[in-house]
Parts: sequence; C-alpha cells; structure tokens
Amino acid sequence: MKSLLIFTFCLISDGGASNEVTGYSGGGILIKCKYGAKVTQRPKYFCKGSMRDCSDQIKTENENQWVNSGRFSLFDDTKSSEFWVMIRELTVQDTGTYHCGVNVTSGNDIKTSVNLNVKEDLSYGKSISKTVHAGGDLNVSCKYPESLKSHPKFVCRRLQTAACSYNTSVKGSTKYVKTGKISLYDDKEKQIFSVSIRDATEQDSGEYWCGAEVPWRSDHGYKVYFTRIDLTVTGFPASTVITVTVILLLLLIGTIILILTLQNRHKMQAGTTFQNSGNGQEVPLDVHEYEEIKITRRLSASNAEMSTVYVTAQLPTISSDHHNAYVKRGLPTNPCDSSVYSSAQLSTIPSDQNIYSKAQLPTCL
Repeated sequence: MKSLLIFTFCLISDGGASNEVTGYSGGGILIKCKYGAKVTQRPKYFCKGSMRDCSDQIKTENENQWVNSGRFSLFDDTKSSEFWVMIRELTVQDTGTYHCGVNVTSGNDIKTSVNLNVKEDLSYGKSISKTVHAGGDLNVSCKYPESLKSHPKFVCRRLQTAACSYNTSVKGSTKYVKTGKISLYDDKEKQIFSVSIRDATEQDSGEYWCGAEVPWRSDHGYKVYFTRIDLTVTGFPASTVITVTVILLLLLIGTIILILTLQNRHKMQAGTTFQNSGNGQEVPLDVHEYEEIKITRRLSASNAEMSTVYVTAQLPTISSDHHNAYVKRGLPTNPCDSSVYSSAQLSTIPSDQNIYSKAQLPTCL
C-alpha cells in the first residue's frame, strides 16, 4: 500500500474563503470541512472544478461512518458539524480547485473552496513496515521535509472508524518527550523524528503516522502526516523465540557431532590394521595361515635316526616381525606314531628367501 501524506484542515463555510493545500505525489491528504448546525441532516459531497461546474468525486447521505469511492473517502461527523475528505495516492494531475459542499433544498449549496497543489518530493521515505515480537520494543526513525523542521512532531494511530489521534507532541526547544510506553525524539539538525514503543502487544498492531502540527490561521491549523508506519506484533514473546532458537542450534550441533562419531567408528571397523615394518613403512597385518604337511614316504625304523626331513615353510602373505609360523608335519605310519612340530622363526625384516627347519625324527624303541 502506498504511503499517505495527510493534511487535516478546518475550513469554515463562509461561501467565499479559499484555502491553499499542498500535497505530495504518492501521498495523500485529509481535509476537514466545517458546516452549520442547521444543515447537519443534508447530504455532503466533495467535487472538483468551478463553483458552477463542479464534478462530484464522492458524496454521502450516511452519517457518522466512512464512505469510499475509489481513492476518495468521506466521513460526516454530525456531532461536530464537520466532514472529512481523504484523497489517497496523489498525483500531479490531482492539482486543482475542489469544493466542500452541502446540498440544500433551495439549490444554493454551501461550498468552501480548496486549492490543491500536488508536488514531487523524494527527499524522505513515505512508508515503513516493522514486525516485532510480543514483549519486544519498536524503534523507528521518520525523516521529514525541511519545511517541517520547526513544527511540533507527534505520532498517532489511525483507525478505519476514527481520525488519527495522539496525546502528546514534541514542541519548541524540547527534543524528547515520553507518555506511557511511547517515547518521541526530534533531531532538528538531522531532520529525523524517532519513535519508540516499549513492551509491544498484539493489540498494538496497526497503522501509525509520524506527523507535524502546522499553523494555518489564528484559530485553526492542520496536521501533516509525513511517514506511515505499518506495525505487526507477533504472538510469541521475544524471550521465547530466543530460547527456541538456542535449543534448535544445540540440537543441530549435537546431531552433527553424532554423525561424525558414527562415521569415524565405521571407518575404524571397516579399515585394515597397520603395523610398522621397521623401515618407516606401514604394512597391513593379515591372519597367518597354518599348513599341515604330510609325509607320505614310508621310512624304515633303521633309517629314522639318520634321516632328515626338510620342509619349506611358506611365509604368510604379509609377514610380521613378532609372529611365528608353525608347520605341522605328519610322520609316516610307524610304531612310534606321533607328530613332531618345529617352529620356524621369521626374520625381523620380511625376506623372499625360504626358511627351512630341521625335523629330527625320534628314536623308536
């Protein structure tokens, strides 16, 4: 939604008074038109053009409620004998003469002229959107035109069924003022008007305006709303949001650590154990294989003591400097039918040479 730059005027219906009103392109304007108590029940309208040839922009016979017609809105306040006209999304083409009118039975309508001049001004922002959590604080800065530098500043909340009202403003040499949970600060040198709302609640959500009070005549004035603030307050307190965020962060860190631990454990279980070979290189250790060698040639008892059996001990695929290779040999059938085992000690450094062990046959009795 485009921002509104709203002016509030009090126009006395004297039939001939003409009032200059200045608006800005992209903004809006709010004009308050006074009328006599005798015509309270008569229709009200707002038209553009000359007195005799005036084209209605909006008209209403309803009392004490807003009526909308395109960019125009009208509210007839019969209790105060005045009606308000709002024009939104102003353009340069909206420049011209308008009339606040009251339709009377005699045909001589009561009109008050308003000369509207729409200008371009891009020196400051027209709209600000803010979202805070319940229990949090709103801090916003509204930059204003230099023409409003010396005028009192205020912030108000606009409702669909009421004017933009406020309780206090920063006036004169005073730069700071506080009322309730709202604080205002006007930095005239930087032309920045700051607004703070403490301990916001969901009920604080809505449309606010930074504005300035501008004198018009000795008994009347108008208000310029130069920056619109759209405030949204969520239902979660700020402390709750912070707590949940910390918990989620800790859970994420814990999950990452768990995944890394499981991955490392899996690698250790699936990997091969390595041992130093003595020459600075690491070689994997495998399970040693044992080979049973049977001697099928029958030996005579008389040659038992003189015979020597040479057996080649096959080295394991990967040798180790502290593991022994054992060879089980089956002796030929003979009265002394027992097995003889010999231990072939592997060399410290793996070698391609064969290792022989001498198996001494026992003397059979």
